[in-house]
Amino acid sequence: MVPPWQIISRFYKGRKWGMIPSVNASRILLAVCLAIFGAIDCFAGAVIREPGAIYLEDFTAHPVLVPVKASAPIFYQPDLARFLGTLRGGQQVQLQAVLGDVYRVRGLAQQGQVVGWLPASALAPLKKEFLESLKQNAARHEAIADLISKNEVAVNMTPDEVVASLGKPAKKTSRLDAAGHSEVWEFVKFERIPQERTGYDQYGRLINSVIYIKVPSGKISVIFDNSLVTAIEQTEGNIEKEARVRLVPAPLVFAN
Repeated sequence: MVPPWQIISRFYKGRKWGMIPSVNASRILLAVCLAIFGAIDCFAGAVIREPGAIYLEDFTAHPVLVPVKASAPIFYQPDLARFLGTLRGGQQVQLQAVLGDVYRVRGLAQQGQVVGWLPASALAPLKKEFLESLKQNAARHEAIADLISKNEVAVNMTPDEVVASLGKPAKKTSRLDAAGHSEVWEFVKFERIPQERTGYDQYGRLINSVIYIKVPSGKISVIFDNSLVTAIEQTEGNIEKEARVRLVPAPLVFAN
């Protein structure tokens, strides 16, 4: 990546004195370069996740706002080694991630909006219950990711998580009564069956080959009560050996 000052140097190179911009124009050019490179750096920070950090976007779409005690330095990375800017005191910043006693936030600094890391001591203290719920949600998120990678379903999964694991259902049935809202989703299970095929190669020689085709092997019904899986039924096909009910914690709703 080319530093901003090199861009300005290249801009001036080979120009005649009458073509060189004024001091004010140079300052504007420098400010634009710094803004562009700052935005690129912030964007890169948003993509690359820090190992061990708990990111709130994995659990909730609602912003969690935390007050800043006073003006505080903010840094690019959780090691707090590379200075990014100074957050203005008295504002509420959006909490994005927690890594021990270092938090990632989005807020307003002297040079504009920034995203970076700062010590937890710079912010108003978070409730103990909130941090505990955050850790439990992080553990649940890992368990759900493992189930999805295996195309499996467990009790207490949400509809979105079931779709991520099994895809869209072939059929839906819904019901609304005094107990709440319930749904039954039906999925068709497939398996790959080998079939031998006889044909000719490019030289006209007779050859045998094996191809695999997908055939239905059964159906699974996933029952939801109030948007959480409460039961799983295999309505057709062979029952899997050593099948057992898998259970994950229900998603927690927390307030800061």
